Amino acid sequence: MAGIVQRQKTWYACFRVGGKLKVRTTGIKVCPSVPPGKSKNAVMRESELQARIIAEELEKEAKGATLNVEVIVSLAGNNAKSVLRNKRYMPSVKEHLNKWLSERPSLRSSNRYAKAVRNFLDFLGTDQDMPLDAVTEAHARKFMEQQLELLHSGTVGLYMQGLSTAFQQAVNNRLFPYNPFKGVKPSKIDRSDTMERRAFTMEEVKRLTEILPGEWPDMIRVCLYTGGQRLGDIATLKWEQINLEGGLISMTTQKTKRRMNKPVIAPLKEVLEKRLACRMSDYVFPVAAMRHAQANNTSSKLSIEFNILLKKFGFIETEKNVLPGMRRQLSTLSFHSLRATAVTALRLAGVPADLCRVIVGHGSEIIERIYFRPDDEVIAEAMEKLTLA
Repeated sequence: MAGIVQRQKTWYACFRVGGKLKVRTTGIKVCPSVPPGKSKNAVMRESELQARIIAEELEKEAKGATLNVEVIVSLAGNNAKSVLRNKRYMPSVKEHLNKWLSERPSLRSSNRYAKAVRNFLDFLGTDQDMPLDAVTEAHARKFMEQQLELLHSGTVGLYMQGLSTAFQQAVNNRLFPYNPFKGVKPSKIDRSDTMERRAFTMEEVKRLTEILPGEWPDMIRVCLYTGGQRLGDIATLKWEQINLEGGLISMTTQKTKRRMNKPVIAPLKEVLEKRLACRMSDYVFPVAAMRHAQANNTSSKLSIEFNILLKKFGFIETEKNVLPGMRRQLSTLSFHSLRATAVTALRLAGVPADLCRVIVGHGSEIIERIYFRPDDEVIAEAMEKLTLA
């Protein structure tokens, strides 16, 4: 419990934090000027009470609670500045979020977080200038519901994740004890707008390698022959990662940072030897690597280019349905579908689930099951075995 002592005609707060004695000015004079109609003793008792209230606030702040600036200012008046010197002010929502955003590295995720911050501040309107700790879980949920009416649930999920990170920083800095965005995210029902992408059939993959221009056919082959690795990992593959004599490719996935050694099987070796014969840079696919770098080290440009080619050659149709708000209709096929192709081909060939998971690089059996997507014809053939003799 904080106490007060007199020093130089001023009340000072005394309390212990971690066993150490702390002494801080309260800004309250022991014997302030006596207004008309009041006795000196009454004024001194009142100033002592004010000093004790401020002392308790300073002790709470020193132990990690939020300092109530309004109480300090109302009691200490002109001396509040000396009391609040080096103390943490509660920033406004706008101030904290913009400061947090300015500290983010210039990655693709930062652009998403910038949109999340902008949308949340627009949602708050004039309330964006309220103290940060005034934001509640109700604000978070109402914001999420509003965004779900306008945007795809996956996008909203990213927004909520970004805002949760921003508010968690304030919690970690002990500005306040509770993160209003923690655990607030789209539910399974909310995610019903998500379209499940199907896997390419092996016939479709073969056709792609025959008709697509540039580096794409070999990128597809390398993707498939390494177990369906992601577009960014294929685009940034370097020759230094490849040991053709030893028959291994060393890979660290950009998404999960998982380290893997991929065996160089015969068809993969054939592709790599052809590319090595006309090597132009440190990258196996120099054009793809350049486009990846131009997109802030993301595969966004490459994904868009691949999607355009799929439409051009009739693998997917141009979106006709207009979704509400600003939602994008996802294509049923993408480069990432090759990952599902690899899983499906391996499983249908009788490769055990655990081994399949290691080959592809999935972190759990649940994820591996999601990527197992046999087409209708294969399912029908399998179900024929259910017929009673």
